[in-house]
Amino acid sequence: MATAAETRSVTPAAREGKPASFYIVAVIRYGFLIVISIIAFLPFVLSFLGTFKTNVELTSFPPTFLPEQWRVDNWVRVWNFSLPTVQNVVPIWIWNSTWLAIVNVLTQLFFCSLAGYAFARMRFPGRDWIYAFIIATMAIPAVITMIPGFVFFARLGWINTYWPLIVPSIVTPFGILMLTQFFKSIPRELEEAAQIDGLDRFGTYTRIALPLSRPALITLAILAFQGSWNNFTGPLLFLQRPEMMTLTVGMNFFRTQFSNDFSAILVGAMFNAIPVLILFFILNRYFLESASYSGLAGQ
Repeated sequence: MATAAETRSVTPAAREGKPASFYIVAVIRYGFLIVISIIAFLPFVLSFLGTFKTNVELTSFPPTFLPEQWRVDNWVRVWNFSLPTVQNVVPIWIWNSTWLAIVNVLTQLFFCSLAGYAFARMRFPGRDWIYAFIIATMAIPAVITMIPGFVFFARLGWINTYWPLIVPSIVTPFGILMLTQFFKSIPRELEEAAQIDGLDRFGTYTRIALPLSRPALITLAILAFQGSWNNFTGPLLFLQRPEMMTLTVGMNFFRTQFSNDFSAILVGAMFNAIPVLILFFILNRYFLESASYSGLAGQ
């Protein structure tokens, strides 16, 4: 009874014991974060609201925050944009970007996870040298391989096909690095117990390593999707037919044709930015988890 009485008396005191400075510091901290967030996100909000304005309102001074009259027809006009040879080409560009990004995400997740698990858990001759060589390729600027890559794919007859946008992206050095570090952070005891229960190496990879590495896999999926979706140089080099282009290259032609139509240009930019933002906001929890679990921050 005495212990219960002490507990009841200590708990309110502990709650009331926080100094006022604690709450003042918390309010200042969160207020500062809110202000920084508003400043960082404000350009996107202004661009989104600008898609509903007229060109006169967009160029007027002083600028207005909300549209005087919401022009939804700006979105409809861009969606129905057509070329002389292709009608309603914007949905085609969006579809091309979407399925290419999905293919790149799936292939990178599969092959990078296989390579990362092999480097993290398996022992084979030259493993450290091969891993070091793969990581060293991250220091090579992409512009150096642009011309040799074009010549190589041209000799294969892959120009004006999607293969040059898929095959080089099957594995990435960063994906191998991140997943290798993440697999190293998984306790070996879990895999050893699974092997005692009869699982082979591939079964341990699929049933133990992959489920535990979900945060890292989702992070790699976000980065792979963003990289494929925003890829401009590759489609510009290897795709020549308008109906095969991705949204980034297509919007460049769109911007050239509508150079003075600022509201239409903003709508095209929103078509390109919104899918990546939606994907990040849905999966951002796993993105942050991977930074703390994978060991990249401390290694």
